Amino acid sequence: MRPHVPLLDTTKMAWEPQDSMVGLFSKKLSFDPETGARTHLQRIDPAFGYAPPDKPHYHHMDEELFVLKGELSFDSKNWLGSMAYCFHPAETVHGFRSAVRAESWFISRVSKELDFCFYEQPVREERPFSLARSSPMRGVCVLADARAGEWQEVRDAKGALQLSRRLLSRDPKTGEGAMLVRFAPGWVSPHESHFHTVYEEAFILEGAIALADGTQYTAGCYTFKPPGTLQTRARSPEGGLAYINFGGPLDFRPASELKAFLAGAKQ
Repeated sequence: MRPHVPLLDTTKMAWEPQDSMVGLFSKKLSFDPETGARTHLQRIDPAFGYAPPDKPHYHHMDEELFVLKGELSFDSKNWLGSMAYCFHPAETVHGFRSAVRAESWFISRVSKELDFCFYEQPVREERPFSLARSSPMRGVCVLADARAGEWQEVRDAKGALQLSRRLLSRDPKTGEGAMLVRFAPGWVSPHESHFHTVYEEAFILEGAIALADGTQYTAGCYTFKPPGTLQTRARSPEGGLAYINFGGPLDFRPASELKAFLAGAKQ
């Protein structure tokens, strides 16, 4: 499991050029040394010589993108700009006519060590397809605007809106997935302190979230919380929007159960 990342302010981090490809830059956010799973903030820039792969390809790991700025495409038909989302399960052939119109920034997540395999066979139709023996439970998902669609509202006992959730994709078996969460102005978390039994990863897109200990998460801030990470009460006086990835149903366990949970996890 990836270690706890309490807070990274990506706006204060430098872009690191990547040897693997000209015009590709990264800000490394979190990494699992056991599996190679990682989250990076990436930048691809044609002005620095970036050129996307010119053949369809696939990976042996899940790939997930959330676009922050720019415009890119895997087929030169469906363009992904700001607030676009894309999920490719492992062994999904894609990238038939990849193109980048402008400098683009996106959050890139992979489920294990990244590999890159070209698909050399002719294709009948230029749309993603799986090479896996069985269809993946969590299928391909491409959203030009992740904010469009159905939002689930969460209200308090008095009926006041607290937050809204927009599910982007989810594995129906494990519950692992991604969503947008919009916090209403004045939102306060209902739990003084709690933990989840699954991981939670968040990137703040708009607004700000403040913790009881004084920690401030503003736009561009990132955190990764492994299972069993104690969380204090949070609030958002002006409201905010976050891109959140989770390892399963986000259960809320009281702090009093944390010791027993951690002891069980070590067994």
